[in-house]
Amino acid sequence: MASQDAAQSVARAQLVNAKRVVLKVGSQVLCQADGRVDETVLGRLCADIAALMAEGRQVVLVSSGAVAMGRGEVGQVLGAADHGLGSLGKQALAAVGQGLLMSRYRAHLSGHGIHTAQMLLTHGDLGERGRFLHARRVAAELLSAGILPVVNENDTVSVEELRFGDNDALAAQFAQAVGADVLILLTEVDGLYTANPHLDPTAQLLHSVASRDDTALARAGSGTSRFGTGGMRSKVLAARKAGEVGIVTVVAHGRREGVVARVLAGESEGTIFVPPRRRLTARRKWLTMSPRVRGTVVVDAGAAHALAVGGRSLLPVGVTQVEGRFGVGDAVRVVGPDGALLGRGLVRYASEDAREAAGLRTDEIATRLGWLPAKELVHRDDFVS
Repeated sequence: MASQDAAQSVARAQLVNAKRVVLKVGSQVLCQADGRVDETVLGRLCADIAALMAEGRQVVLVSSGAVAMGRGEVGQVLGAADHGLGSLGKQALAAVGQGLLMSRYRAHLSGHGIHTAQMLLTHGDLGERGRFLHARRVAAELLSAGILPVVNENDTVSVEELRFGDNDALAAQFAQAVGADVLILLTEVDGLYTANPHLDPTAQLLHSVASRDDTALARAGSGTSRFGTGGMRSKVLAARKAGEVGIVTVVAHGRREGVVARVLAGESEGTIFVPPRRRLTARRKWLTMSPRVRGTVVVDAGAAHALAVGGRSLLPVGVTQVEGRFGVGDAVRVVGPDGALLGRGLVRYASEDAREAAGLRTDEIATRLGWLPAKELVHRDDFVS
């Protein structure tokens, strides 16, 4: 218990001393039931952001709301006449609403002397190393210039991400990309409860949770809102991902006045997710958070033990099966003989060569392929469990 208290104290100190903060705001916070933006809430959020920047903190805003605002705009048109807009899907509604969303942010923030910049991303933009580095560089330039990056998922073109993704995951990935100290997820509830507070009157708000606590996922609901794609489960998963790279996450009620200031003052507001002590290298951070896996490598018991316990590299001799198509530098899952996930890593072989080399010693690989692509299939520096 003492160690947990100490870890929480360190995490709250990180909130107070945070230099770079990522704020994520959900559709249910920003928008009313009809999809129209709640100007009072939006104005308060922008004032909070201005206050943080005046303190010398750098802020990134990850904002949902494009689909909701698009639906609200179309609904107003349909109130007069249907011009074929009633059949618009989420992607088209996002295209309508994204410009409206940015215009409202610009209108409110310009009154505080703050310039905004729109960054529309997909998971693929953060999953490919080169594009990840470009996005990070652009964000760093904007932050250094005192400009607020407003980030959203590019729902209009990202079919897969729109269907399965959510901005909680994007916020966690982008927080890692920009080297944030803190991730604040603003939602329509007070935080994570011991049970669903709408169904169980005895449910208690959890003020502090370890980001790796498996029971947190069991407590989190998986339901989605009318406009949003997430739920408390997506926020717990985002907090876990952020925690793996040392980022403190807080889930708090976004409609409560002064909530952001109280969170960053280290007060007991919402639920704080305390990260583990382990810190990863920059490359391993990216590997943990971002890349989309391209295949699966199955290893034998000896290789599984070497990876899990010995911290060794994965050699081709320990591989029993290679699945999928991938190239050198792609991310793959590494699983044991029982199918249990051991981790993910960046491969030094293309999939065709990996299949040929599976189970072979180094000298045998050179004889079969006519050359040796690498001694290791996955180097230990490129592997995260």
